Amino acid sequence: MKLKLLFILMLVILVGCNKEDDGVVVIETYKEQHIKYLDDYGWSIDRFGSETKYAAHTLQSFKSHVKDIKELGHVDLTPFLDKEVIETGYILQEKTMTYNQIVGYILESGNEIIGGYLVFNHEAEQADGTLHIDQSNMNPILHRKELGSDPPSHSKTMRSG
Repeated sequence: MKLKLLFILMLVILVGCNKEDDGVVVIETYKEQHIKYLDDYGWSIDRFGSETKYAAHTLQSFKSHVKDIKELGHVDLTPFLDKEVIETGYILQEKTMTYNQIVGYILESGNEIIGGYLVFNHEAEQADGTLHIDQSNMNPILHRKELGSDPPSHSKTMRSG
């Protein structure tokens, strides 16, 4: 009897593991505070972009990025160098005349938002069909209405390869 029960249990587990995902709709959920934060600035999330978790006492290892966030994004991370910081990027629905991909980054520590910034990208399709980002501008978070057709000229252009 125990052997039959074990066999049935293994069969149930194997059937569950082999379930096909065809036709399954994936629903992405975002933190409500992230949606509200971006919405307060007039931005809408299209899809999740990235998440980077910086363990406590590790931000010092990313000096260039922390400096760019402070100077270009207007978020000073100095008070958080000894804390965990999570940087979450969302690809936004909005576009400009020059930039066809805008990424909104939200920085948080201790489950509280400490700031955010925007990166304006020009994404181009290559001859082989792959996408390539050939121009990026980092800016402080600003309201969509302040943007006009393109980001402010004080942003830093970063070329990516």
